[in-house]
Amino acid sequence: MPRTKDQYSEIRKVSREKILSAALELFAKKGFHATSISQIAKKAKISKGLMYNYFKSKDRLLDELIQNGFAGLEGLGYHITKSTSPEDQLKDYVSAILDNLYSNFTYWQLYLALFMHPDVQKRFEKKMKIFREEFINQFAKLFRKLGAKNPKLEAFLLGTYFDGLVLNFIAAESDFSVEEIKTALLSKYIHKKERKRK
Repeated sequence: MPRTKDQYSEIRKVSREKILSAALELFAKKGFHATSISQIAKKAKISKGLMYNYFKSKDRLLDELIQNGFAGLEGLGYHITKSTSPEDQLKDYVSAILDNLYSNFTYWQLYLALFMHPDVQKRFEKKMKIFREEFINQFAKLFRKLGAKNPKLEAFLLGTYFDGLVLNFIAAESDFSVEEIKTALLSKYIHKKERKRK
C-alpha cells in the first residue's frame, strides 16, 4: 500500500532528527572540523547521498543545531507566570535554565567546544551578543524588582554562574545534584532578602 503524504512527512521528520542527533553527538565528542559528513550519515544510519537531501553541507547542520539551542533557551521565559512575585519568577527562571542545562548536556558540550574556535565565535558573534543582551535585560528587570543596587551587574554575574556550570558539568557532571545547585544559587538572591524581612 502506497504511503500517504503525512507518512512521508513523518519519515522526513524522523530522518532529519536522527541526522541532527548524530551530528550533535559527533561534533561534541570529536569536534566540528574532525567530523565528516560520512561519519554523520553512518551514525544516523542513512546513506551519504540521502544526507544531502536534508542538509546541503556540514555548516548548514551546525547552523541548525546552534539555532535550535538558542530557540530552546529563548523559549524558557514563556513558561514563567508574569503575575507571580519577582522571587517566584527568579526561582522559575533559574530552575528552567538549570533543567535545560542538565537535560541537554550534549548540546552544551558542543556549545562550549565550538565556541573555543575563533572562526565559530565570529560566525555566531552577532547572535550571541543579542542573546546575552536579552538575557541580561530580562534578569536585570527581576533584580530591580528584588531591590538590587546594581541589577544589570547582578544579571551579568548570574550569567557567568551559568557559563561556569556548563564548563564544570563536563568535568564533574555528577558531583552535585541539580536541586543542590538551585538551592545554593537562589540563596544568594532570595533567601538573603527574605531573612532581612523577618
